Amino acid sequence: MAFKASRAKSGLFEIHGLEAFIEKKLAELKRAFGVTPGKAAPKKAAKPAPRAAPAKKAAVSKKDPLAQVLASLEAHPKKAGLIKAGKQKDQLLRSLIPLYVARGAVEVSSGTTSKFWAKHGVVYAAPNVAKALREHVGYARRTAKGPQITPNGIKYVEQALSGKRKAA
Repeated sequence: MAFKASRAKSGLFEIHGLEAFIEKKLAELKRAFGVTPGKAAPKKAAKPAPRAAPAKKAAVSKKDPLAQVLASLEAHPKKAGLIKAGKQKDQLLRSLIPLYVARGAVEVSSGTTSKFWAKHGVVYAAPNVAKALREHVGYARRTAKGPQITPNGIKYVEQALSGKRKAA
């Protein structure tokens, strides 16, 4: 079977004859498997999906740090306050909240923090996370497991939750 290529106005190529070739091959496969072309396969009766028993805790992948941080947030008693505080225009606070929630249980990178806030409707780029933690010394420290929140960082987040903190 011959194919013919032509260039479209958008700069892309169109390959003529490809659709006919694919249709021909599908018809051959249908004949080989005994399905008559043009007729739909007989429908099977739909079985109801088996219901699983509700789990007390959702299974969290050990490999996915974002899932672990989100699970920790779900279990946190001040979840709504943390999300509300993260929507303020305080980059240090936005950078510290995922570290505060995880508290060393998982490695929270800049990318994980960025994805964490994206899940909550806040646009916060990964380079801003690293910059905020680098410029505000003493709130988080770099370790082999990534950035870890310090006692000063914990105080900063808790003051933001209580509303007693001034703008940084």
